[in-house]
Amino acid sequence: MQKIKQRLTPQNIFMLVISFVCMFFLTTASPFYEFNRSLDANTMYTVGKGLLHGLMPYKDLFDNRGPLIYLIHSVNAVFSYRSFTFIYIIESLLLFLDIAYINRILSFKLSRRTAMLCSFLFIPLAFSSRIFFYGDLPEEYAMTFVFILIYSCIKYNWFDMPRRYYIVNGAFVAILFWIKYSLIIPWVIFFVFVGIACLITKRYKQLFIIILDALIGFLVVTIPIMILYLATGALKAMFYAYFYLNLTHYHVQDATLSYTLFKVMYPTFGFHHHLILIRTVYYIMIGLFIYAVVRYMESVEVHGGNKALLSLIVFLDIVLTYEAGGASFSYYLFACEPFIIFYLFVLGLLIDRYIADKKYLIWTLSGLALLGIFVTNHNYRSSMLVAKPHQMYEVEFTKKVNASKDKSILNYHALDLGMFTYTGTYSKDRFFIRNNLQYAPMAQYQRKYLHSLKYKFVVTKYYPDELLPKQDRKFLKQHYKLVAKNWYNYSSHRQGLVALYERK
Repeated sequence: MQKIKQRLTPQNIFMLVISFVCMFFLTTASPFYEFNRSLDANTMYTVGKGLLHGLMPYKDLFDNRGPLIYLIHSVNAVFSYRSFTFIYIIESLLLFLDIAYINRILSFKLSRRTAMLCSFLFIPLAFSSRIFFYGDLPEEYAMTFVFILIYSCIKYNWFDMPRRYYIVNGAFVAILFWIKYSLIIPWVIFFVFVGIACLITKRYKQLFIIILDALIGFLVVTIPIMILYLATGALKAMFYAYFYLNLTHYHVQDATLSYTLFKVMYPTFGFHHHLILIRTVYYIMIGLFIYAVVRYMESVEVHGGNKALLSLIVFLDIVLTYEAGGASFSYYLFACEPFIIFYLFVLGLLIDRYIADKKYLIWTLSGLALLGIFVTNHNYRSSMLVAKPHQMYEVEFTKKVNASKDKSILNYHALDLGMFTYTGTYSKDRFFIRNNLQYAPMAQYQRKYLHSLKYKFVVTKYYPDELLPKQDRKFLKQHYKLVAKNWYNYSSHRQGLVALYERK
């Protein structure tokens, strides 16, 4: 308790308030938004609600994300069936830890005010709509944990860390492993490096202690998950979907190394005009990043081995994360955004050199940096305070479903479009969505659900140049009537149509 009171400094309280205020606008999980437009967030939420009714992920509700992310959303469902307030609180606390550790890391070399300014500038840079999308990303947990890992590698030599750091990092590995296992790359690099270094320097006893501590942290998180899935008979289904299907059927894994290298060297970032300019800026930023990392390593006063460790974590994590999926989905790269801190360090050196004594100017710049979230992140445009009701399919669809006594919904041929969330219901069908796995039973069972005619409503999405299969269109026309249709334009998808059908 005494330690907690010591941490409740005016600066930390201020950063905590800033985090909750910024995240209020950044994530559509916050109370500021009537509808959460994230397809992934709604999918995780539907599975989480099913857990409260004894429906186990994978076995009873099929999806391919990690089991821990569903448990987190299940806790959210305890408080509400229609909102993501608990998720918003978690995201705000994670953002607080982000800027708190950025401030700590930069304060090793920069003045207190400059470190704070750079911490605030990180928010609009990292949480842009192009990377952050609508929020509620598994990568948010990885971002915070990477900052703590970087801090521990700077403050302590790799062979002289307190044992609690190895336990904590072991727990971090477990949390991320059971949320999204591709996020553990930095810790694989960290523990492999420490293990090899211990063997080379003949620190055998210390290596045993490190392995033991990390294992304790890992098992503290893992054992309860294993017990839950073993007791409910869902362990086999979990291993099959989360590991086997992700490794063999998830389309990102089809990307070849040559394709990944091509995307690294010739990115578009979603821009199809002025590519020469975009790529020129991109290459300049790569050069500046390498300079910033080298400049930081030259400045920081740590053991030489730690500099090599940090460099490996930075560059290998970026390359391997890009290979794991960042070449296809930009939000994968959100987990690498802690490395923006090196750009901020170089900027901080310039600020300390030229305007460090101008206190009011630095605070003004800090305020402008925070307002930058409305420039880089456009989620506020989907708030009902900004968007018109006719622009959002959620408004009309929800009214029509809620007006019926029978609220049974089939989310057809699409990721979760949010109707289970907006109507306060949940799905009892195993294949309640069509996700990105190339897994034939999903389409087969969804068509069976459709032909059963047991659903009052069917909601689906399609593109003008990519309609639903002909047999589905024919069946819907014969047995259902189209009651509402609207355009949608998600951050992560091209513009298309969402349609609501009601059984005749």
